[in-house]
Amino acid sequence: MTRQAIVLDTDIGTDVDDALALAYALRHPGLDLVAVTTVSGDAGARAAIAARLLGIAGRSDVTVAAGASGFEDRVWFGHEGEGLAAGPDAPIDPHDAVTVLLDASHRPHPPAVVTVGMLSNLAAAHRRDPSYPQRVPRLTVMGGVFAPVHYLGTVFGAARDTNLVVDPDAALEVLDAGFSLRYVPLDVTVQVPLRREHLERLRAADELGAALAALVDVWAVLLHERSRGRIPDDVVAYLHDPLTVAAAAGDEFVTVERRPVTVAEHDGVPRTFVDPVAGREADVVTGVDADGFVEHWLSVVTATGA
Repeated sequence: MTRQAIVLDTDIGTDVDDALALAYALRHPGLDLVAVTTVSGDAGARAAIAARLLGIAGRSDVTVAAGASGFEDRVWFGHEGEGLAAGPDAPIDPHDAVTVLLDASHRPHPPAVVTVGMLSNLAAAHRRDPSYPQRVPRLTVMGGVFAPVHYLGTVFGAARDTNLVVDPDAALEVLDAGFSLRYVPLDVTVQVPLRREHLERLRAADELGAALAALVDVWAVLLHERSRGRIPDDVVAYLHDPLTVAAAAGDEFVTVERRPVTVAEHDGVPRTFVDPVAGREADVVTGVDADGFVEHWLSVVTATGA
């Protein structure tokens, strides 16, 4: 089976789902993770976290590069890296993330890109080379809101769409740059919780599973504190980013519809909406088999022979 090459652009280190997505991309039999680029907050520290997890997984072949930093007041909580076990580190590339992204796009078979953080690196790549979007087979974005976001008994809107809201200029630039887009929106990803029963199975799997579980332990405390007790006790994370990687790999576990999408700023917030008149055609994930996906994710990440 030919594997699909991807680059994962990530703000790994804050919400643990980025680390869970990295492990999933590493062990998914249909994916070939060729590079990880980091963004936002202290992007160098985020690169070090990715390099440590890759080292624990024995994958020094994956390029790691730090990209755009900033927005610490919005995306840097202070716990980043806590709980991460000592171990070997994969090397960090001396080139910046934009260089790595652009160089990868010139390969004979360029990798698709999966972005699960702010879109700052991709905007910088587009500004450095406006033809970049035409060389990327597909850009899968964890972001967008196409339906009410039902979460903890409350309905949220686009203002909670962190990946687009934190750097709105980058989001507007990238989503209107001409990429072949697949949106995995917040209104869908919020439906996929990781529960304590899954966490213990992850912890018992292998060294990588134990490292991920330790990161989840740290995040779960913060998650429950920030929710002020509204999150069910057995929920330890939400699999926003792993679901995005899954949607980049194919349509299993998700419902995908082709829709004309417009992105525009309203009251300082980038908003995605279906626009039959002026919208650009894009794939939009509109539903998920949440239970099926969580079991699938766990089986892939704990497949130690992968």
